[in-house]
Amino acid sequence: MASEKLLYLATSFASQFINAAQAKPTSPRRILVVKLDEIGDMIYAMHCLEALRSSFPDSEITMWCKPMNNALVQQTGAVNHLVHTRGDLKGKFDVQIDLRGSWESLRFAFLGGAKYYLERGSIRFRNKFSGGQIHETLTNQAILAPLLPNDFEWVHPSFHIDEETLTRIGQLLKSNHLSRYVLMHCGARDASRRWPTERFSQLVDSIFERYGLKTVFIGSPNETELVEEVSSRTANAINLAGKTNLMELAALCRRAEFFVGNESGPLHFAIVEKKPLVALFGPGVKDVFYPLYASQRVIHHFLEKDHTKQTVDNSTILRISVADVLHEIEQIYSVD
Repeated sequence: MASEKLLYLATSFASQFINAAQAKPTSPRRILVVKLDEIGDMIYAMHCLEALRSSFPDSEITMWCKPMNNALVQQTGAVNHLVHTRGDLKGKFDVQIDLRGSWESLRFAFLGGAKYYLERGSIRFRNKFSGGQIHETLTNQAILAPLLPNDFEWVHPSFHIDEETLTRIGQLLKSNHLSRYVLMHCGARDASRRWPTERFSQLVDSIFERYGLKTVFIGSPNETELVEEVSSRTANAINLAGKTNLMELAALCRRAEFFVGNESGPLHFAIVEKKPLVALFGPGVKDVFYPLYASQRVIHHFLEKDHTKQTVDNSTILRISVADVLHEIEQIYSVD
């Protein structure tokens, strides 16, 4: 965290230095967007790529990101080139936009890789001193704002799922005899963000008893054992962890009745798909990654001190009961 703050400070100074010698580009020919982040974070930058494409239809847009995010970037249809290392970058860019950069991307800009430089650090410091951090979608928008018209009409991120993917998911659901289902995710990279597996199992059975809905569990390939731990305790769940790619996951979200899950990548898929949902938070800053729509609920308890420094044993996610989640489901979902 201290290293990140130092990077933000350095990029703030760098942007002032670089931009002092260059007028803001009105028609940039080459644009570099840097987003060296995880899947959940990338989801909240997709609309920024589309905003750049709609504002500069003739520009050559290059995206520097982690390989795991290729499918998310490609489905926007906004990017000409995808790169994953500094060595893949060719020539100088009219503008570089560090939505989430690194010391390496800062060096690239500072050593002449970009004529104009927009970065995250300045926005984060401005937010901190004007009331606190805001939702990630708004932070990304604020980074781009100097390039776009003052009256630019922003929309929330969305997925463009092709018909072939929708058909594959339809066939997968049919093979599992599912037409209506709940989607759940019990994983999270940080163990302190995981709601106990036995509570997920209890929740699955309670939902089936109340609504007659089975549950589909999703997750990454390295979460298959965790999901099996949950699904093996109940006859009302199906384990699809590791069996879908990113856009198939989005399609599963689109077809689901509602979603329940920890604060992790799949939650953000469900948020963008406007699904009714219950989001389970442990450590984490208020608002930054909260849901965007009225039918999406958050359960998030806070420690009085050092809220973000939680362990598996003292995580506030342990304060969330099955009854708490069922109550929120009742508020957002009713059987016809």
